[in-house]
Amino acid sequence: MKKIFIIGIPIVLLIALVIFFLSGLGKKKQAAPDNSFFEEPIAIPTRPIEEYMNERPYVSLVPTADGHWVTLEIKRIAKGFSKIEYDLLYYADAEGSRIERGISTGGLPVELSGSEYSKKVLFGSASCTTGICKYRYDENVNEGSFSLKLVGSSVEKYDTTYRIQKSKEAAEGFTAGDEDFSFKSNSVASGLYLTISTIGVPAVLPNGVVAKSVPYGIFPAITAKGTVAFKTNLTEGNIYSYNGKNWQKLTTKIASGEATAETSGAYLFILTQ
Repeated sequence: MKKIFIIGIPIVLLIALVIFFLSGLGKKKQAAPDNSFFEEPIAIPTRPIEEYMNERPYVSLVPTADGHWVTLEIKRIAKGFSKIEYDLLYYADAEGSRIERGISTGGLPVELSGSEYSKKVLFGSASCTTGICKYRYDENVNEGSFSLKLVGSSVEKYDTTYRIQKSKEAAEGFTAGDEDFSFKSNSVASGLYLTISTIGVPAVLPNGVVAKSVPYGIFPAITAKGTVAFKTNLTEGNIYSYNGKNWQKLTTKIASGEATAETSGAYLFILTQ
């Protein structure tokens, strides 16, 4: 009995060691998968607007007279960007509550065929069958935000806000909702107007002119006389306006943290130095 017992111990240990060794091989840590193929392009660090205002994309939102649609246009998209993503959010009234709705690319980039993009956007929903569409319009849409992502060899991201106002509200001031810009007038033609920071400019600024604010546009384009104002910490500078063809330097006054100027026949404005 003793002989059998003495020989049995090494056999048991040997079997245990073999099982442990084999189980260790089964639990061998796998190498992490190579995700380099799926990595997004490197985002460009945020640069001061003074350095690259003329390179930024220009965005406009033009509402229809009834306010049910807006035409989104993105122009002057720099070379090197082949796709875009965007989120156009808005607030509307529904069943006694204020709700947020939106239209977006859903995280799926849209392929660009050039340096411009355009899309007519509905504030509501559509049901289409056999070529006939029925629309349900959201009510009291008067503010929202827009986010844009340019994708190519690098990535650029921009965010802006907008407001939709009736012509009579111009007496108190058209604004984009960020309190940095306003346009006041008593002679705006009847209708709806959308004010937005356009991110970039529709045409290169004049030589030697340096942007000190983001540009603001009012759509559809207005021709009324009015007073434009920017909040600023500058002690000197000039407001420039754009009428669709040319830039014009406006006679600008700066006092108490605000730059103001009288304007006529322009729809886009920027504070410069």
